[in-house]
Parts: sequence; structure tokens; C-alpha cells
Amino acid sequence: MRRVYFKNCKTCLPALLDKCVCNRQSELQVLEMRKLRRTIFFLCVFSVLCAVESRTKKSLSLVEKLRTNRVVELVDNPGHKFTKFTELKTEIKDQNQHNFKRGINGGFPCAACSVLLGMSEQLADINNGTLFSGLDLLCSYLPTELGSQCSILLHVFGPSVIDYFNYGSSPDEICYAVGLCVDEHKTGMCHLFPPATQRNKGLNVEPKKLSQEEVQNISNLLAKMFPWICWIPGVKQICEAFDNAFHRVLPGLDVDGDGHSPIEGLRGSIWRGKDCHDGNPEIHPGRRPYEGDILTDSNCNGISGVNLTSGLAYEEELCGGSGAKGIVYIGDSVGGHFHVPPQWFSPMEMDTEMFTNLTDVISNEADWPDIGFATGFRNSTMPSLISGVTDSIYLRLRERNRCNHRDYHNLARNGANSNDTLFYMKAMGRKPRDLPAIMFYSLIGNDVCTGSQTLDDMTTPDVFYKNTMTALNFFESRLGPESHVILVGLIDAGFLWDSMANRYHPLGKYKKNIKYKDMYNWFNCMEIGPCAGWMNSNATLRAITSKRAMQLNKVLRNIAEKEKFDKFDIHYLENPFKQVLDEWVSGGGEIYELIEPVDSLHPTQAAQALIAKQFWRHLEENIPHVLGPVNPKNHLIEKLFGHQGGH
Repeated sequence: MRRVYFKNCKTCLPALLDKCVCNRQSELQVLEMRKLRRTIFFLCVFSVLCAVESRTKKSLSLVEKLRTNRVVELVDNPGHKFTKFTELKTEIKDQNQHNFKRGINGGFPCAACSVLLGMSEQLADINNGTLFSGLDLLCSYLPTELGSQCSILLHVFGPSVIDYFNYGSSPDEICYAVGLCVDEHKTGMCHLFPPATQRNKGLNVEPKKLSQEEVQNISNLLAKMFPWICWIPGVKQICEAFDNAFHRVLPGLDVDGDGHSPIEGLRGSIWRGKDCHDGNPEIHPGRRPYEGDILTDSNCNGISGVNLTSGLAYEEELCGGSGAKGIVYIGDSVGGHFHVPPQWFSPMEMDTEMFTNLTDVISNEADWPDIGFATGFRNSTMPSLISGVTDSIYLRLRERNRCNHRDYHNLARNGANSNDTLFYMKAMGRKPRDLPAIMFYSLIGNDVCTGSQTLDDMTTPDVFYKNTMTALNFFESRLGPESHVILVGLIDAGFLWDSMANRYHPLGKYKKNIKYKDMYNWFNCMEIGPCAGWMNSNATLRAITSKRAMQLNKVLRNIAEKEKFDKFDIHYLENPFKQVLDEWVSGGGEIYELIEPVDSLHPTQAAQALIAKQFWRHLEENIPHVLGPVNPKNHLIEKLFGHQGGH
């Protein structure tokens, strides 16, 4: 059997393995820790999903900064003698090693620790087993892709976890005890789970705490493990693709550099129209047709060739003068359709199947734009994780004019606000020679939503105005003539606390011990929450946050009324989600039914479809010229070109 060891406990990771392999204290402990091996993978996954919504506020190049600078692998023979030692190093500046640790009191590694241990404890209880059987069951649900770094972390972290659970500590207390969580400002422990009420009387001495050096090494290991996919052998290129997709919002695979990709993953065709020729930058969705597309489908809408009866190019005959145009959506996680499956945090619902598509979910940063209200184009391909009818602005625009096929561009980014969008928007593949587009500028929350419970990190109206005008001037340089820009207002999410606070979070449903208000307090204690201003028991702070959001909306309205550009007209649209919620409640529904249960902030799949309907209603009733006419040749396009090459 292959094992991972350290060559010398004193020289490799001093004093970290005294309870594990180095002194061979107990074969039982080794077996227990072996059960934890794959569990560490879940720690990584949860941390990634938590960080997805917020990491852009700290760093634009996380992947490069978190390259591993050490992998230690030792293989033993039957006599337990070390026969192989490999050490791989790359340089990382010290100040960049912990960008992953957003927040205070330990940040995301602390949060991941609490959730992991709490879920394992519940699984054990549900199945009438021990903690280790719970951990083993949790691990059995997960993929096995994990390398030597995970084994190192296991051997470091495992023994202390075992001791503290035996002592009777709660998940939070364990994470503080081992040093992944800290009380930085001496304000007390951040509790997600209720504190333990009794200790194991059989243990007279509290388990030994890890040293500062041990804690530092654990933190280093956690930081170096992201993203885990980079350490699957032979996929260095995937890491580079991650950097493009996550931090520059560019397709991970785009051979010709035209901003479109022939594959779905890594900011590919589920975000932007599929490239039908990735070897030619002159061929891509949204391009004005080249010479009628007689010889090639230059705009990838599936229409090309010549009508031999009329002698006209099909593109000219079916699409010429039809007002063809695309959709470009610049926004945040709402436009990207952020969704973390609640089953992943509900031990009562866990099974093997639910983690089958884990890699796909992570590679898309837990976003589902292909089924979202902005650029969705199909129903869910993972119905066990998310289901419901897809309706979108793009689908309705395509139905109105099938010449618009594949002409969508979604640049939504988790955590995006008006500041960092000035960077992300440069990834837009649109060029002035391309067809007109309807541009939605929809940053609906992150300029007021931060992890801090103060106004200091909220965007001021003056800065918001400057950022918006900078973006509009950039659009002027990149959009085709006769385009349209829709400025979408921020939402007033002051309803969240009253609607969600006293309901049980998926993580607390089994034991009835975690409500959303507990989750919010925990988020705020560690400053890792998506929106401390609204997800807060402080009614005054909630009101202040709403007031700032309305101040920023006033900025957008004034810009729409006063500013003029050559390439496009500008319109302001009140945030449609609030209208959706009001209509839902008036029809007998409850707000929580349209809010994502894990993060309690984003619209559900059902809400996404309603948002698309609300957007479209406003456009049709108030500014129908933006949509263009219905193409009377749609039936001929369908008859001649069928599904037009699909998406």
C-alpha cells in the first residue's frame, strides 16, 4: 500500500506529526486519520465556493499567487523505510500567500473548518455511527482527485481533531483550538454551532493546542491548495485557463483570441455565444455578416449560403433589415446566477449522486448562466442540483428574431462592483464593426454589500458616477452603432432580515440549531458574509445600506436623463427583482421561496425566470424600439436551418 510520509519530522514540518507517523504512536490513530483523507477535499471545495462570491474584492490573480511552493512525497517499503523524496518549489512572495483568507478571525479556512466538522458530526448522528464513520461517509460521496498536499494537511490536522472531538468540543471550538480560527480583536469566539454543554469526563486534561508554527503551516497548506485542479498531473494549462476565466473573465480556450470559445467550460459558450471557427478571429457570434455569408457563417448564427431560386444570400434574404442585435450583460453574481446546491449542506439529503458534477460546478465558480435570466439558453443539465424552467432575455430576443442566434455575451462576475468592473469589462469581445447590442449594466448590490458593518467600504455617489461614466465611455469605443445601454438600479434588500432571519438554514435543519440569523451573525463576526449591511440584526445599519443603494440609483437615473453618446442611447430600469417579489407575495407566495437557501441572498431558478419576464415586460411596454421588430422570416429560418447549429 502506498503511503505519504515525511522524511524527517524535525526538518520537514517540525513537531507537526508527533501523533501520527513519525513516532508510530498508535495504529488506530493512523487508521482514523486515513479515513479523514478525502474529507480534506471537501474542506477545499467549501472554501472555494465561499470564496467565489467575494474573492475578487481582494485579488485579481489568486491562481498565480497560490501556486504551491512545496510538495513533499515519500513512499515507504514494507519495512517502513523511506525510499523516495520529491520536493517541488516555486517562488511566492510572502505578502501574497494569504489572499485567500478574506475576513477576520481566520476567514474562509476557519469557516470551512466549522462547516466540515459540523456536517460530519450530523452525518454520524443520522447514521448512528461515530464521527469517523460520518467523515468516511461524507468522503465517500466526493471525487478522489487530490494529491500530496491533502495528505500532508491530513496528517497535520487529523490528530488534533480526533482529540478535541473526544474531549466534547463543538465544531467551532475545535477550529479555534487548532488555530484555524482566531479571536483577533479579543471580542470572543464566532459561533456557528451552539457551544458544547458538557465535556468528556474521562479526559482529565484538555487536548494539546497546536503551536503557532503548526498553525502557520496549516494555513500555508490551505492557501497553496487552490485551485485543487491545478495539481492533477499534466494540467498546468488548465491552471492558466483558470486564471483567464476567473480573473480576467476571458474564455479559458480561445485559440484565435476573438473572445469566444468552441467549448462550454471556463468562461466558454455557456457565457458567450459558441465560436463556430476558433481558428479565425474574423468569425464569431455578433459579427456583421461578411459578404452575405455566402461562403462561410461569419457570425455563427447558423445561416449561410445562397438561395438558388432568388440568387440572394440567405443571410441577406432572411436577416437583412431585420434589426438583428445581440445582448451584452455586465453585472455581478445575480446575472451569473450564483447557486450552491442546498443538498451539499444538508446531511439528511446527501448521497453519492449529488457530487457527480462537482468539478463542473467549481470550474464555473458556482454560476449557472446557461439557465439564468440574462443569457440562459437551455434547461438545467444537472437537474439533481438545480431544476426549473429557463427563461431569459436572450431566448426572448432570439425568439423575436432568429438571426440573433448565439449573439449573447455574459460578463457577470461574482463579487463585481463598479470599481473592479472597470477591469472586467475589458474582456468584452464586442467590436465597433459588429452588430448592435443591448448592453445591460447591472451591478445591483456589491457597491453597498461588503463584509464590513460600516459605511467605509461602500461606494460613494461621486465614485459611482465616475465609475459609471468611465464604463460608458468604454462602451462607446466598443459597441456598434445603434446599440442601447440599460442602466439597472441596485436592489433594496432590506426585506432579507425579516423574511429569512428566523428560518432554519440547510446546515441547521436536522438538529434545529442554526437559523439564518445565526449564520448572519457568524458571517459578520468573521467579516466573510456577502452583505453585512442587509444581513444584519442592526435595523439602523440595514436602513443606512438601503439609503446608500437608493443614492446610487439616483446617480444612474441622472446619467440616463442627461448624458448622450453617439453609439447608443441610455435608459434607466428599476431593479426588477423587487417587483418580482412584490407580485409573488401579492399572489400568496412567500419571499423565502424565491431566495437561494444556502446564501439567502440570490434569486432561485424560479425567480430567475420571473426576472426575465419582468425585464422583458418593461422593455416591450416602455422602450420597444430597443428590442427591434419581430422577424417575419423566422419560420423560414427554422425550416431551412433547423436548430441553427445549437448552442
